[in-house]
Amino acid sequence: MTHTVKATTTVPWIPVAHRLDLILTDTLPPAGATTSAFAFVSDEAGRTLMTYVDREGRGWDIPGGHLDPGEGATEAAARELYEETGLHLPSSALSIFAWQRIELLEPPPAGYRYPALAYMAMFRAALPGPGSPTRPPEGSESTRADWLSRPDIERLCGRRTWLVLLDDPAPL
Repeated sequence: MTHTVKATTTVPWIPVAHRLDLILTDTLPPAGATTSAFAFVSDEAGRTLMTYVDREGRGWDIPGGHLDPGEGATEAAARELYEETGLHLPSSALSIFAWQRIELLEPPPAGYRYPALAYMAMFRAALPGPGSPTRPPEGSESTRADWLSRPDIERLCGRRTWLVLLDDPAPL
């Protein structure tokens, strides 16, 4: 079990003083405090499968989202990957490689729906060939999906907290 802090930051979408640590790890975060899960899927060309949500402040992002009640982080990452890109991978194809650990440093405001210490689990998978064209299923909040190169991801997602995970020397 290894944990390495890759970056520490704050984000504008948390309304009180907080700390967000991006941690490289090979273990799952605490189950009771894990609120969401994401899937970094790459192909042999080094491209990463991204999803696009056509809403203010969203745009291109890594597929992922909240855990459903009773759902584990790995299963949530596989479900969200399908719901947001149309790519179906079994949860067994995903491996944990990072967390975002969010700690509130002040009491949460009224109506804040997350615990004072929360985790966002980051999984990865590598496809053995080129990524096939894919698109989100009907009814998805995502309007499209595509395999993007590192320069395209940097251009389209330059302020995302997870962007530094693409610097990890282990292949995605």
